[in-house]
Amino acid sequence: MKKEPQHPERLRRFRCYAGTLLLSLLCCAGCTSSALKIHADRSAVEMGRSVTLTVQAVSTPDLPLSQMMLMPYVNGQRWGAHEFPDSLGRATLLIPLPNVGEATLEVVAIARDTTLWCGLKDYTPYLTGKPMPSSGLHSNPVKIQVNRREFPARSTGRTAFVSQWEPWFAANKAGAWSTAQAIPLVGFYDFTNPDVLRQHLLWLMDSGADAVLFDWSNHIWGLSHWDERGDGVNQIVHNTEIALEVMADMRDEGLPVPQAIIMPGLSNGPPAKMEALNEQLQWIYHYMVRNPRFQGLWYLYDGKPLNIILDTGAMGVKEGTTESAFRVPFFKQTLSWSAAQIDALRRSNPPVDTSHFTLRWVSSQNQVTGHDSLGYWSWMDGSLHPTVTYRDSVAECTTVHMACFAENGWLAPEAWGRRDGWTLVESFKVALAHRPRVVMVHQFNEFTGQGASAYGPNRDIFVDCYSVDRSDDYEPASLTAPGFRGDRGGWGFYYLNLTRALVGVYREEQPTSTVMAVAPVTATGDSLTVEWTTVGVTPQGFTVEIDGQNVAEGVTGVSCRIPSTGLSAGHHTLTVKAEGATTRYALSSTQTDEPLQEPIPVAVSKSFLIP
Repeated sequence: MKKEPQHPERLRRFRCYAGTLLLSLLCCAGCTSSALKIHADRSAVEMGRSVTLTVQAVSTPDLPLSQMMLMPYVNGQRWGAHEFPDSLGRATLLIPLPNVGEATLEVVAIARDTTLWCGLKDYTPYLTGKPMPSSGLHSNPVKIQVNRREFPARSTGRTAFVSQWEPWFAANKAGAWSTAQAIPLVGFYDFTNPDVLRQHLLWLMDSGADAVLFDWSNHIWGLSHWDERGDGVNQIVHNTEIALEVMADMRDEGLPVPQAIIMPGLSNGPPAKMEALNEQLQWIYHYMVRNPRFQGLWYLYDGKPLNIILDTGAMGVKEGTTESAFRVPFFKQTLSWSAAQIDALRRSNPPVDTSHFTLRWVSSQNQVTGHDSLGYWSWMDGSLHPTVTYRDSVAECTTVHMACFAENGWLAPEAWGRRDGWTLVESFKVALAHRPRVVMVHQFNEFTGQGASAYGPNRDIFVDCYSVDRSDDYEPASLTAPGFRGDRGGWGFYYLNLTRALVGVYREEQPTSTVMAVAPVTATGDSLTVEWTTVGVTPQGFTVEIDGQNVAEGVTGVSCRIPSTGLSAGHHTLTVKAEGATTRYALSSTQTDEPLQEPIPVAVSKSFLIP
């Protein structure tokens, strides 16, 4: 017989004490804590797709919510954008999963430095692939089954879509993220992480990319010979080799990975001698192209692997002039030499070696330099309607962009921000009109720019990336993690899905879908202005709603002005509907889209504020 306790109140207090002690132990370093719980929206996902983690955190004496940073981990390694809980302890994390098999997801809450935009003084320990620490507040684990996914074969059409891809992210250059305008969904990474490369390639395949352009462009400035290259160049080369290995692995799995193009450079900083470039081309051919492991990975153009050479100083052709390059102030600054020195080197240079590659020169800002008339392609033009380079009377290349700056950078009135996809759709119309052999997509990943000091005599010319709207990456980025200049989150999957939709419309012999982008609503005085653009099937007209009520019907143009009198202060929702049109592209920001089997109405909604 069980003996009844003699002191029930003492026993009750002991149990209470024991429970408190157990909770304290669970909250210790490295232990799963009831103060941090996660839940996934699904238990299985296809490779390269994402799961949505909802996080509920609770303040602890040692880690209040206001000082908490959430670091996700997959299979014990850092993976995914860091996030911050809101005042109620809630956060949402979008976690892409590239590898087939079981994935265990966990989140660790750590203390952040609230004076820093990224929350960490040194984020090198938190780059992707770093092991999960035993310290911090640990969540419960969640297991996800990642299944193989099949892809359609690469396009064999006349036009190749080429995504510009930056391989220069390195663990010893983690400071490259110090000016990132948004946080990639995979997290801060270096290019030696095969999981990052695999996820990038799966996304690039989703986007419709036929090839990727490895940017080596700015790495032999002022050199006379290729063997004078520095350690930074070797890091880029090493990163490229790792990426080619991942591409080869994926090819061996039967996946239609994009093919590879390398972009060396001749001028953009102090010009290199042609001998250095020719030696580099020989080295690429013998060390990389002839490597049996990489056989079949190279993009062939006119029967040879294609190399595209950045040459903003127009050094590669005798008809080039330094004056044309100097029309762009930051070109004049970065090229460093005088016009007389550059012109003299151009005249004395031997010809470029075309024995192993089909070569094309690429400049930038061709709308100002006119380098397209010399046969140059463009890295990016500072024009809503980019130049088209023709060769033998055939459209050869144009470069579409998420956003673009002109000769005076992002803060000049000539720049075009993203405008919620409006700019990409407008620039893409040039590709649709000319149907060139190559469409370059500017660009997958850059995530760096200038800090307080920039180019130009007044240090006010900002290039590369400036802010979320004034930047050009389309790698999926966190919707909520803050960026360097105070942006409260990036674009999610929207620009990847929009790129895929545009490529899909391009490849249809007869378009059946309408793709529409609506620019941000602007409120001035007592009216609102809304502007939109479409490609594909032309709608019969447009209807505009505010908070579910029609305010304009039968609009036949691509913009309208609506009186704002009568609207209360606060947030409202404006919706533009394309009448007589449907689409197979949902353009989600929270997940990657597959083209829909059944078309849906074309409608875009966005929030705006009445102060």
